[in-house]
Amino acid sequence: MPNTPAAAKSPLRRAALCPLAAALLALAAATPFAQQPKDLRRQDSPLTRDPRRPSAYEYENESRNSQIGREVDIAIKQGNDAFDAGPARYEEAEQAYQHAAELNPKEARAYLGLGRVYAALNRVPETLAAFRKAVEIKPKMAEARFNLGQVLFVTGKRDEALEQYEALRKLDEKLAARFKEFMDKH
Repeated sequence: MPNTPAAAKSPLRRAALCPLAAALLALAAATPFAQQPKDLRRQDSPLTRDPRRPSAYEYENESRNSQIGREVDIAIKQGNDAFDAGPARYEEAEQAYQHAAELNPKEARAYLGLGRVYAALNRVPETLAAFRKAVEIKPKMAEARFNLGQVLFVTGKRDEALEQYEALRKLDEKLAARFKEFMDKH
């Protein structure tokens, strides 16, 4: 079949096209790019955009994220100060750590602080939940594994405590040795 416009319109040629492909081609021809609403089009092309010059959106997003990071650090510091005060201000510390967790739910330090506060207040279920969340977010946080292991051991969940000990041995030998001493004493 010669490559002519008449050959392209032949019934055999049209039958060879997949019905889905034909529908997509017809749809694409009916709505050219220029007629699409502006909000559906990409505002800046990655081919023409200079990566050294961030867009207004990227600048605003980076600014917002750094501000949230500073607020999280301030809230955690306030929580630590309230917890370490003599006498400890547990309610204030709890509020500060909760605020940090609300600002950034993936901040393991906030859950570690909450776990310390709950442990001091003898609120075992909340303590376990907070330390588990800290370990879930940051599995290599040795202090969270140490604290979780201690609480698990004291509450009679010795198998889970030993799992935390084994993980802790790979992360921090000194903390693992302290945890081993703790288990031997109790």
